[in-house]
Amino acid sequence: MKFKREFLFVFVLIFAMLACNLPNGNSGESEITATPLAPLPPTNTAAPTVENTATAAPTETQIVPTLTVSIPPEISMINNSNCRLGPSTNYNVVDQIANSEVMDVIGRDDKNTWWQVVNETGRKCWIFHENARPNRDFADLPIGDAPPLPGKPLNFSVVDQSCQPGPRIFTVTFKWSSGGGETGYRIFRDGKQILELNASKTGFKDTKAPFNINLVYELAALNENGMSEKATQIVPACK
Repeated sequence: MKFKREFLFVFVLIFAMLACNLPNGNSGESEITATPLAPLPPTNTAAPTVENTATAAPTETQIVPTLTVSIPPEISMINNSNCRLGPSTNYNVVDQIANSEVMDVIGRDDKNTWWQVVNETGRKCWIFHENARPNRDFADLPIGDAPPLPGKPLNFSVVDQSCQPGPRIFTVTFKWSSGGGETGYRIFRDGKQILELNASKTGFKDTKAPFNINLVYELAALNENGMSEKATQIVPACK
């Protein structure tokens, strides 16, 4: 019996010790309460949305070749006309073209006032624009070629004059120098040719100058292609 009492005492003691270790709401100790963590913001893991943009389908451009019709340049004569070696009345005449003839044009001058053609004999010559009607614009034509003219005489001047009213004799003497390329000279008085000289001459005396009027003398150099520009001298009247 004594053994049973000791066993019971030990059992009760163990039970009491275990009871002391159990949590008790009235024990006066503060409870440690776990604070819940704030939820993390949701992560957008959805795949990005791709908008379907309509793309115009490439269209085929059909290239239609353009036919350019080249109209051969021609002139139709509206007047009878001289055809000259170059684009100026200073050039010699090499042919005469009749009204209503049609001619091919191969060139022009830089002012578009002369047309270069080929005549029936195959020779190049020039027609003044007022004597012909072009069939189109000739701006695309090249500037035509022309042979050289002599240079204008230099230093054309009066070196002496004698006015004698009694016997009505008036003489005027001129001198000049070469402008280059000449084979001769022509002298004009008041627009009319009065003399032609060879290239070795560089002076002239007019022994029959008219009385009572101012006189206009002109001197031009010559070669096989035509005549140079004119040098001019004005001589006061002998009274």
